[in-house]
Amino acid sequence: MFRLIDKLKTFIFFKLTTIYLRYLIGFAFVFASIVKIKGERFTTLPTDTPVGYFFEAMYQSGFYWKFLGWSQLIAGVLLMTQRFATIGAWMFFPIILNITLITHSVNFGTGTPTVTTLMLLGTVYLLLWDYRKWVILFQQDHHIKIDLTILPADRFMTHIVWIIAGVIFIVLTILPNFFDMQGITWLPFVWVASLLLTGFLAFGYMMLKRNHLSNTANGKSFPKE
Repeated sequence: MFRLIDKLKTFIFFKLTTIYLRYLIGFAFVFASIVKIKGERFTTLPTDTPVGYFFEAMYQSGFYWKFLGWSQLIAGVLLMTQRFATIGAWMFFPIILNITLITHSVNFGTGTPTVTTLMLLGTVYLLLWDYRKWVILFQQDHHIKIDLTILPADRFMTHIVWIIAGVIFIVLTILPNFFDMQGITWLPFVWVASLLLTGFLAFGYMMLKRNHLSNTANGKSFPKE
């Protein structure tokens, strides 16, 4: 399986999938975390429904409710920075695993469990993508051989453009909480357009630069799929 992952890392499609999946999952967590950090309710469903009762109990926990928010925020931010995405994915995994189990255990309908399951699978994909950074933890001590040779970085995946875009995504995700999005009808459209524009600009710039970057897997230019 690891050979397959290494092979997939040579294709630009899977590189972009990994980068934007980090943005997408990170955005979802950062966006959902702000309400908890501010100490507000996540839903207005009545407590006589299973979902409403569950969220109200979580909300009434007080400190724990904010702790969940900060945990989601930190995990989401780390993912969106790209630079610390592996740490973010590992932090994200137990949180999304619990959320997925909760949505399947409590009557959340059909849509929410599907979304959380897809997010869980996406997180597993991100962990497998970075398997070289953690697989040593599951090897026996006498089988571990540490090679301190510094390999050339994948200049496409580690380009500063992705980091800058990640920072912009983080700011744009948090920014609406300082404005009344409902009071100005056009503001939500500007917000969404800004998110999309950031993603497209980063993508467009890297597509123009890709022929000048080397692939660490084979030391050649990226193949033109």
